[in-house]
Amino acid sequence: MNKSKLVFSKKLYTLAAIAVGGWLFTSCADTYNGNETFDGGVRNAQLVSPAESDITITPNTDGDKMTIAWPVVYGAGGYEVFLYDLSNDKVEKDTIDGCSFTVNREEDVNYKLAIRTLGNKKLNNSDAAQATEKLFNSFEASYATVPEGDLYAYFTANPIPEDSVGKNLNYDLAPGGHYTVSKVLDFGKFTVTLRSTDKTKNAIITYHSEGGLATCSGFKAKYLTFECEESTQPVLALSENPNPDILDESHNNHYQIVDPISFQNCQINNVKRTFMYDNKVKYCVKTFSITNSVVKFTPDDKMSSSAYFQIYDGGGFINDFTATNCTFWGATDNKVNYFIRYNNSGRCDRAGYLTNSINFKSCTFYNIAKEGQMANHGGFDGRNTSNYDITNNIFVDCGSGQVPRRITGRISDAATNNFAYNTYWFNGAPETEGFSTSSYDKSGNALQSDPAFVDAEDGNFTPTGAEQVARKTGDPRWWNN
Repeated sequence: MNKSKLVFSKKLYTLAAIAVGGWLFTSCADTYNGNETFDGGVRNAQLVSPAESDITITPNTDGDKMTIAWPVVYGAGGYEVFLYDLSNDKVEKDTIDGCSFTVNREEDVNYKLAIRTLGNKKLNNSDAAQATEKLFNSFEASYATVPEGDLYAYFTANPIPEDSVGKNLNYDLAPGGHYTVSKVLDFGKFTVTLRSTDKTKNAIITYHSEGGLATCSGFKAKYLTFECEESTQPVLALSENPNPDILDESHNNHYQIVDPISFQNCQINNVKRTFMYDNKVKYCVKTFSITNSVVKFTPDDKMSSSAYFQIYDGGGFINDFTATNCTFWGATDNKVNYFIRYNNSGRCDRAGYLTNSINFKSCTFYNIAKEGQMANHGGFDGRNTSNYDITNNIFVDCGSGQVPRRITGRISDAATNNFAYNTYWFNGAPETEGFSTSSYDKSGNALQSDPAFVDAEDGNFTPTGAEQVARKTGDPRWWNN
């Protein structure tokens, strides 16, 4: 019998794709192997497939693999296994000689497993007539399912229990469902995840004129589309009245948000004002990340002295800011002074941390703070604890043509200052300040050419410039169109 053969159907995937996110079948011999250990006296029979209730799926400790197992079917010659990723029609077929296999496990996937028992010619046993199917998923456990409607009204009617502090509560929204936020919904001290339960069908959240979200704890948004055109509230504010329990008097009276704040696979449309605002409270956000997302800013005329990430007025900052595989674009000509702005007193040691960082990796920026600055953070500047990872990005008409200089400010040779293959293109020409031989981007490999987006004004940021095409820089989504 052939063991662990992979056969792909519906879609073909390269070995590179398998290495990144595909399946890795490893079977454990636990069926007929030439002796009578597992025949159980079963001969001359049509076999049946394992019962659905007897199939177990067990993730490993890291959550990146899972073992699928079932009881032996006596007299079997093996098992035909299909594993479906329902989010993208990917199907893998394998023939397993044992009663278990280990496979790569991806986060937040709806799976379908089909197992059919195969016959054994030596015992004159024939294949099972039908496969057994089992649906399962790799989402974290749900806390509650929210019906379509106004989220503010839902959480008012269904307040989070007081004993939920310190727990991550996953609220499931209907895939493709429509939700509104009529007023500022402040989750306060509770750590909340809002998510669609299908990573290919975003739930849609529309902010009304007074609508927005706020928190002073961890928060995650996953597989959501935010429609912000009607509101001037931040996409996510930090609570105006923070939980007093997070005040850290031993570290300069910062209100400490230690659980991560993140946006994953989100579409965020028509943000008029700030993405995040501190409400003039002295916060330290330990970790902020945004991944695989598109943010369209439509700043109004009130943004001329503000920042999209304005953690400044209260005296605070974000300790570690990371954007990966994202697009940020400004769709109006109104002035915005900064992309990121922290208070000049904000730095890691003043909030009890050893390092702080800003990281932009494989992102596309267009018309972001064109007459302003990409970042302003005097407390970070020149310190050996301030690290930067700025790689494979495309910046077009951003930051007054001084992108690397303003991202880093002054830098220390003792700090991590990783720049590589970034494009800095401003007003139809390459930037001339802040890279190559300067003290900012010292990589020497900045791409000095026009990325030539297909149609930036209408939000198509597919590059056609030869250097960018060769390196596949910027947000990867534009290479997958």
